[in-house]
Amino acid sequence: MTRKSIRRAAAAVFTASVVGTAMVAAGGVAQAAPTSTTMTCSSANPLFWAPPFTWTVHAASGESAPPDGPLEPSLLLSGGNELPIPPGGLIPSIGINWYGTQVLVDWHNRNTGRSGRSVSDQEAWQQHPRIPVNRTWTGTGTVDFTVTLQTGAGWWFVNTQNAVCTGTIDIVQR
Repeated sequence: MTRKSIRRAAAAVFTASVVGTAMVAAGGVAQAAPTSTTMTCSSANPLFWAPPFTWTVHAASGESAPPDGPLEPSLLLSGGNELPIPPGGLIPSIGINWYGTQVLVDWHNRNTGRSGRSVSDQEAWQQHPRIPVNRTWTGTGTVDFTVTLQTGAGWWFVNTQNAVCTGTIDIVQR
């Protein structure tokens, strides 16, 4: 080996070590977003005599079939809240604590540039509000989203109280 080739080899090793050290110091390779997350968001109660409460929302990458097609990558929501569950029985408990819910999801896929809004099924006259069926077809990629849980007295649109959670997850093809 000549002196020139030894210097080039040494320079290449030095450069690689400097770049590697810089990557480690800067956090290394870009980290992917998780494929699921759990969020909490607070809500005033639409029933003026009842206390405020907190929703727990689980968002995950999954697949769901649109009405006219095969399974597609989608953002799926589930969860609940801390309100007490009424006792079970043959006859629903009689009272004035009835709720209605609807969920809105505003989303933006960073990879494709697509954005949109999905609206869930609506539930009414529930003694314990829950997250209705919601499917958001975002395509694969990193998705930023905002979940707005609309809770009302009896129906979602009566004295509506909004709880808002935000998150980011990767929607992956399964």
